[in-house]
Formats: sequence, C-alpha cells, structure tokens
Amino acid sequence: MNKKTYNYVWDTLFIIYLIVLIYFATTPKAPFNYSRFDGEDKIWHFIAYAGGMFLFLKSYFNRKFFLYFFGAIIFILPIGSEYIQALSPYRYFSMYDALASYAGIFSVIIFFVIHKKLAENKI
Repeated sequence: MNKKTYNYVWDTLFIIYLIVLIYFATTPKAPFNYSRFDGEDKIWHFIAYAGGMFLFLKSYFNRKFFLYFFGAIIFILPIGSEYIQALSPYRYFSMYDALASYAGIFSVIIFFVIHKKLAENKI
C-alpha cells in the first residue's frame, strides 16, 4: 500500500470515529446503558478517547496543519461534551468522565512517544 492510500485509510477511519464520538457525546439520551458495574462509563470513556487518539496520531502525526486543527478538537471534546451533556435533562456533567477521557488520550500519547524513542534508538 502506498503512502497516499495509507493516509486516506487512517484519515477516513479517524473522521468516521470523530463523527460517531461527537454524535454519542452530544445526543440527549445516552446511547448505552452504563449500569452493569460501578465505573463502567469511565472505562468506556478511557477506551473511546484512547482509540480516537490512536487513530488521530496514525492519521495526522506528520502533517502539521491537521495535527493542530484536529488536535485542538480532540483535546476540547472531553470537557466540551460534558458541558453539552449538562444541558440535557437525561444526562449530567461529570468531571470524572472527562478525566477518564483525558487519561485515555495521554496514555496513547505516552505510548507513541516511547515507541518513537525506542524505534529511533533501535532498542
């Protein structure tokens, strides 16, 4: 697969992810039932944003404009979506949800930085 096709695949996956995430984060009623066990929604926030950050870095890491543009969106989205959810009578603002989302984002960033350093040093 050539570089251009490779970029299109990752770009498309990230854009689809972003649309789905924004939809789920801003719908008036929660699309999933998070009541199977305590903290389940925090785990899903972590996974959703870690997956999104992975797709984001695979897509835009070496393209500065997109890195800044979509980077700003992905960093604003966890807290922004919580504020939007607070406007719904069926949902509520949760700083812990936002923190779980940011934990997912930063865990993938740390993984990518470590992976890049290891690849450069061939360790």
